Amino acid sequence: MKRLLVLLMTLLLLAGCSMAKQESEPVTVDSLTIVTPKGAPVLAFYDQITNENYTRVAADAINALWSGDSSPDIMIVDLTSGINAIKNGAEYRLAAILTFGNLYVASTGNDYNQSLDPGDRLVLFGNENMLPSKVWHYLYGEEYDENIFYEADAQTAAAALASGKCSDGSDADYVLLAQPAMFAALKNNENAELYFDIQGEYKRRTNQDMIQAALFIKNTVSDTLADEFLLSREQAINAALNNPELMEKGLAVYSGDEANAQYGFNPSVVLNVFKQKNALGMNSMGLGFKRAIDIKEDIDTFLGLFNIEKTSEEIYFK
Repeated sequence: MKRLLVLLMTLLLLAGCSMAKQESEPVTVDSLTIVTPKGAPVLAFYDQITNENYTRVAADAINALWSGDSSPDIMIVDLTSGINAIKNGAEYRLAAILTFGNLYVASTGNDYNQSLDPGDRLVLFGNENMLPSKVWHYLYGEEYDENIFYEADAQTAAAALASGKCSDGSDADYVLLAQPAMFAALKNNENAELYFDIQGEYKRRTNQDMIQAALFIKNTVSDTLADEFLLSREQAINAALNNPELMEKGLAVYSGDEANAQYGFNPSVVLNVFKQKNALGMNSMGLGFKRAIDIKEDIDTFLGLFNIEKTSEEIYFK
């Protein structure tokens, strides 16, 4: 009986050691959980499509993930939303910027003198408080306000560019859109053409880059692991910039309707846009990689468009 008790105690001890070992297994870059919205930010993770720890969600689902058990290690979201989340208590650090603007203005072909004037009908998407309007008014003030028409979203703005008509039936002369919606709409209107590049105008005015998608790292991720993760993203993004076929191969995991559902875009269209250059010589999707702390001035200037105060270095991953 005594020998049986000793044997049972030994087995329990071994089982406990085994469980302790499993629980203490080191976290690696591959085990970090990642969430991005569907759309352009997916391009920065083209090589992670089959990673079971990488999740793509609708943009409006992001805000619910900043706290609680479902909050991921890595979150990609537009800069202003992330900064506001941290102000409201989200335990994350701003680590990198992944997209640097994909906004363009195109003419529909309706304007007889082919020059954007205050009397021409300009279509923006969203509302007065959203990025297209904020950037436009930062660059050009209120001179065009009398004839600005706001479409509810990018899809209806794209329809205005393709048809030359606003949703209220009035003529549309110029439309501000993001890529790749701009590319697809131009294909559907033989009279339409790209008029100018918002990124180029912003750079000329500020001598700084526009900022869009930002990468935030949860405070519980160690500095060493965070550094390793950021280096892996920088290398992957730079590899795709030098060789777009890598991105094409990565996104080929899904095709057709399934690709649209998984990514929020048609890969063939996006890859065509990605291979084009904007006014700054970057890919037209604006994909890139910069450590956030290295471009704090650019970030603060951009946040100023939304009347958000300058950032404290405390919220950055350094």
